[in-house]
Amino acid sequence: MIATAGPDVERYVTILGRPVRIRVRGEGRPLLLINGLGANVSTWGSLLKQLDGFQVISFDAPGVGRSPSPVAPYTIARIANVARQVLDATDLEQADVLGYSLGGSVAQRLAFEDPDRVRRLVLVSSSCGVGGIPGSLSALLAVSTPARHYATLGSRLAVRMIDLAPAEKESRYIQQQTAMWLHDGAPSVLGYALQMTAFTTFHSLPWLHRISQPTLLLSGSADRLIPVANSAILAARLQQARLRVFERWGHYLLHDPASGAGATVADFLGAENHAGSSAWIGAMDVNRKALAEFIGSAPRSAHPASLTSGLWRRLYPLPKDVD
Repeated sequence: MIATAGPDVERYVTILGRPVRIRVRGEGRPLLLINGLGANVSTWGSLLKQLDGFQVISFDAPGVGRSPSPVAPYTIARIANVARQVLDATDLEQADVLGYSLGGSVAQRLAFEDPDRVRRLVLVSSSCGVGGIPGSLSALLAVSTPARHYATLGSRLAVRMIDLAPAEKESRYIQQQTAMWLHDGAPSVLGYALQMTAFTTFHSLPWLHRISQPTLLLSGSADRLIPVANSAILAARLQQARLRVFERWGHYLLHDPASGAGATVADFLGAENHAGSSAWIGAMDVNRKALAEFIGSAPRSAHPASLTSGLWRRLYPLPKDVD
């Protein structure tokens, strides 16, 4: 492990021939954070305050923050390989892993391909990719370009198009977070486009049932980017998974302590026995009936993916033991 001297240790390591920025904070049980679309290590600030007692490792994915864009084809599996090598660079044989939004796809892939490296898994506002429930068309258009990272006008327009959840509109933390889009290393246009392409070709339905790590799914009830039904789809297919829904919160629930999401993460990962943690006990099993209700109540999106998602899910039915 990297010895911590002060609140943060930051350095660059060469992965796949390119420098990658890594940041490490604290001491204790190791936790790897994998960020969302276009986001860099500085955006974890609010969550880090709730993770005392953990050694937290985060990194800028290639093309994001201060890590230059890759020169080879970019896939979720490739980013998972970067995450694996971040663990290698920090001398960690195993860690808990939290994947947020697009980072949840990366975390799924890492847990599937290298199960011995992942002890427990937290997926926040995540999706199976192809076969998932599309978000609001206006919200998806807002994040289709990195404009919100480059100008105040772009940031304000993106927030308006995303239409934050009720609790997020009241949150000064979320206001500070959206302002951070303009600081500490905006994603390159190429890096952002490559991440978008990687996510649009990602699909975990064929192998989700083979992920065996205890997994906690967190989602806001009013998430317009990745509706809560997506977390329900994951919870119903993973071997050991439960879902916690945060009412009145949306895609940015991790960025305000008032949501309770950060405390839930710390409780789940800090417990000696995950099944005895309050986070696990207070979350729900997603059976066939509950999943049907989540999907049925999901907002309808106007874009074409909404027409094919259900057909794709039919190709990979739920495990037979989900009743």
